[in-house]
Amino acid sequence: MNTPFFALPPSTIFEDGCSRRDSETRLLDRVDQQGQRLAVIHQASRGISVPRSYQRHPRFEAASRQLAATGLPVDVRLSGGGVVPQAAGVINLHLAYPVQANYPLQQVEAHYLGLCELIAQALVACGIHATPQPVQGSFCDGRFNLAVAGKKIAGTAQYWRRNRTAATPTFSLLSHAVILVNANSAELTDMANRFEAALHSPVRYLPEKTTSVIELLGSPASDFEPTLLQALRNPPL
Repeated sequence: MNTPFFALPPSTIFEDGCSRRDSETRLLDRVDQQGQRLAVIHQASRGISVPRSYQRHPRFEAASRQLAATGLPVDVRLSGGGVVPQAAGVINLHLAYPVQANYPLQQVEAHYLGLCELIAQALVACGIHATPQPVQGSFCDGRFNLAVAGKKIAGTAQYWRRNRTAATPTFSLLSHAVILVNANSAELTDMANRFEAALHSPVRYLPEKTTSVIELLGSPASDFEPTLLQALRNPPL
């Protein structure tokens, strides 16, 4: 049996006025110092989350100002991937925990699959069967999406940071997911496309490539977060 994750209240990590990147760094700092397996479940305010690589785009600052002026602020995160829209009904799961490793690349896939399995367990409790797979045309596509009938319902990402205070080779891993629960997937796709358009990028995402729990069930899922918390008590990773 794997060690359960200790769930932190979102307000202890994601404070108002603090960037996502700084909040995630604070979470990893706690892992470095305490060696705990931590989890945070939260719904972010409406906006766009992007990896640090987007900051190198020549129009990034202008695009960020343009979207912020329309009520869609852009925030930078630690992990890679692509554009991720945030809105009510989008559940963010952040897992942060120590991993003993000399070469973390050898363990990346196993930790992705463990995260996918954990989320899939919570979705099964809602009557939804999802599997890891890429979904071409969805926003922030990747090998370790979770999809239902070819439509993305969750995306995952990682960020590994060496713990330089540990006595043995150890990394603190941020393994996180965005799960579309009580959200409008077409609206989210439009938000992501607005950011790409502001960058003058030719990339556009397809609304028919994503779905959500509420769209699959036809009614809101009121107990998804408690179900996810239960899965964290007996995690597959």
